[in-house]
Amino acid sequence: MLILAVDTSTMVGGVALIDRGVLVGEHILNVRATHSERLMSAVNATLSGADVVPGDLDAIACGIGPGSFTGVRIGVAAAKGMSYALEVPLVGVSALDALAYGHSPGFSEVWSMIDARHERCYSACYKPSSRLRAATRISEYSVRPLSEILKVAGADGGRVLFTGDGALAYSGDLLSALPDRGVVPPAALGILRPAQVGMLGMEMLERGEGGDPARVMPMYLRPTEAEVKFSRKETR
Repeated sequence: MLILAVDTSTMVGGVALIDRGVLVGEHILNVRATHSERLMSAVNATLSGADVVPGDLDAIACGIGPGSFTGVRIGVAAAKGMSYALEVPLVGVSALDALAYGHSPGFSEVWSMIDARHERCYSACYKPSSRLRAATRISEYSVRPLSEILKVAGADGGRVLFTGDGALAYSGDLLSALPDRGVVPPAALGILRPAQVGMLGMEMLERGEGGDPARVMPMYLRPTEAEVKFSRKETR
């Protein structure tokens, strides 16, 4: 199965090409530029570099967030357009699930954390798989204050991995809270990679999940600023 994975949930936008579980190519840019300006050029570069044409693709995996509202919309819309045009299945992959993918069972917990600003993170807690594949989520997806994560992480006494740009942003607090048991990877290894979206998407497709692009929707976890302002106006 040849899968194209795209993710624009965070500032790290990227594309990956997965062929039967093997990473063929990956294009990542961690720069402050609009995803709409660089996503399709990254798709073209990744496919052409692997001597693949769009018609060769068997499926598309798309990161659905949470993260940047605008970024998520761009990625989901682009993935849906390609899925419809190529008539291939589309699977939506949670960015939090993807961040937890493939980590060592030597950790008792993996916390996926995407920065939501103001000392809050989109987050979820996972138990790593013994096969270095999809982790098991053991908490709700939520927008949590950093203080809440610090309070509950590592309660079982085991080693805890914090990953994602939220973990990188608040690494000092996390490591201070668990000085002997907390781990935050180096910046280059703590970002969300499109390869993780693709590998997890492949597992989901093998389980019969996904397929219909109409059913793939962004995961926001909190209302947009426009919705908040509208709600305030309605309650006056």
